[in-house]
Amino acid sequence: MLANAKPDKEFIELAVGAADVNALRLALYQQTGDPELAAMKVSSELRQGNPFKYTNVEKEHHDRIREMAVEYLSGDVDAPVIPTREEANALMDLFCGRTLSEAEKGYAYGDLAFDETVRFPQWKNRPPQEELDKINVTIIGAGFSGLLAGIQMDRLGINYRIIERQSGLGGTWWLNDYLEARVDVTSFLYQYKFELGYPWKSFFATQGELQEYIDYIVDKYDLRKRITLGTKVNTANWIEDENKWRFTLEGPDGQTEVIESNFCISASGQFSTPQMPKIDGIEDFQGAMFHSTEWDHDYDLTGKRVAIIGTGSTGSQMTRGIAEKASSLTIYQRTPNWIMKMPGYRDKVPEHLHWLMDNMPGYRNWFVFSEHISQLRMDGINEVDEEWVANGGLFNERNDQLREILKRYIYKSVGEDKELYEKLVPDYAPLARRPVVDNDWYKTLTLDHVDLVAGPIDHFTETGIVAADGSEKDFDLVVLCAGFQVERFLWPVDYIGRDGSNLDDLWKVDGPRAYQTSMLPGFPNFAMIYGPNSGLVAGSYHSWIELFTKYFCEIITHTIETGASSFELRREAYDAFNKELDERSSTWVYQIENGGGGYYMNKHGRSSVRLPWKVPEFYDKIKQPKFDDYLIG
Repeated sequence: MLANAKPDKEFIELAVGAADVNALRLALYQQTGDPELAAMKVSSELRQGNPFKYTNVEKEHHDRIREMAVEYLSGDVDAPVIPTREEANALMDLFCGRTLSEAEKGYAYGDLAFDETVRFPQWKNRPPQEELDKINVTIIGAGFSGLLAGIQMDRLGINYRIIERQSGLGGTWWLNDYLEARVDVTSFLYQYKFELGYPWKSFFATQGELQEYIDYIVDKYDLRKRITLGTKVNTANWIEDENKWRFTLEGPDGQTEVIESNFCISASGQFSTPQMPKIDGIEDFQGAMFHSTEWDHDYDLTGKRVAIIGTGSTGSQMTRGIAEKASSLTIYQRTPNWIMKMPGYRDKVPEHLHWLMDNMPGYRNWFVFSEHISQLRMDGINEVDEEWVANGGLFNERNDQLREILKRYIYKSVGEDKELYEKLVPDYAPLARRPVVDNDWYKTLTLDHVDLVAGPIDHFTETGIVAADGSEKDFDLVVLCAGFQVERFLWPVDYIGRDGSNLDDLWKVDGPRAYQTSMLPGFPNFAMIYGPNSGLVAGSYHSWIELFTKYFCEIITHTIETGASSFELRREAYDAFNKELDERSSTWVYQIENGGGGYYMNKHGRSSVRLPWKVPEFYDKIKQPKFDDYLIG
């Protein structure tokens, strides 16, 4: 089909038939204003095997919506109608069949992206460019967060440099190029919202597709000239009499460089430092061994006896691909995970859906909004319902319902093997630990040459592994899927703030903390993207980093506009925020269930990873800075 040719009716019907019907309804209504579309009833449904409630128009209207869409798309399509902010708010209510709160609309309007600049900071009184040219920012990390910070700086006209210790771009997606690696949220959410038009190949992008997307962003926004790869930041010291940060860099050949900048943004993230398992005798093993972040693409799995240690998102994801090639596969599972069914997880986005997104004005925007709303509905699963528990429930009604849905999914997948079923059912509530998406995990476990060993490993031998139950197996290859050291937010940089402040002292009591996930007392002109407790239950990762970067860029611009040279978080604001965080955490599933034994909880018995606020609640906290929380001078 020619790029600009009108497709035949059969093709249009195929595209419309595959559409999200409610998103299609809103796009049509936005274009036509037909009151019939506005009058249609809306309801929410829980789809089998996952915790997301989907908002959809009642089924009795589906055929009529598709009929109207085919008729509209078969004719001359009008120019896109871009709603005002007020019109978009009304349309969001219409989509959901209820009145959203102002905070819900505020967050979601950014995901709709009718105004692509809504999450970009704006100058109120922009200084002359010659003054801005005297200011520079050092950004540490060239993953999605660091690249976004660079884009924000370019828009503000502020000089910056991005320092990345890896040899390539993408942060965790540069490290994680293991077999079967892909996102576990839809690509249409896992993207910058000011770039909604990217033509994703898969509904859930592979690691290779994400690298292509990152290259596309870097080239479109001309970031490559600002990035220094293969270079570590060893030290970062606040120079009191200059109100600047001084950095010691180490290049790929060991050469050192000292630079200074007015502001520092750490974008090193949570998943940048691999975790190595501590197992007796691991250094004695004589076969091949590598961590999932150091995948050996030259190693031929064909006919090999392979072991995987760890069954979180990474270990369970790669299992299918390894089993297709190995002669035997043994998986060592310390703790079972709740596994969610995700229809279409490995599906490509078909041509007709690409066509619909390109040719039905507004459909792409409302499709992304639909995905966002489905995640937002997960908010209610995480907080304990004391009355429900007092009446015999386990946690809360929806969480208990989800537990039964997931148990039925396990039974349906492996129920004939009762021993395997018992190994796979967790003893903690869903969402206490990070849920895992099913990449044929259960199906793979039922294969004759695949074995699941539940429980700890006792020790390694020169040729294999001895489990705690005494079973011993020999292997050609062991793949370590032990995850990341999520507590090491700013590693490997040694930060020294005002008056010698250091992170070890600040965080020695119960692990990493921050103010609104980004700011620290004693560390002027410094911010973290996706710092401590930045893991919200719902909402898109990219949407949150857009909001985080907007937040602290507005602090930077305010500091510059007032003629000041530094900002610093007040200790009382840091303490008050964390007191509220601890109070909120006490009723959330990860705290009550000790994170299901996973990385959500630190050695002190609290989480430095999860954030116990619902999406609209935390949006209200960071939609604009409270400058009174800072010393600016």
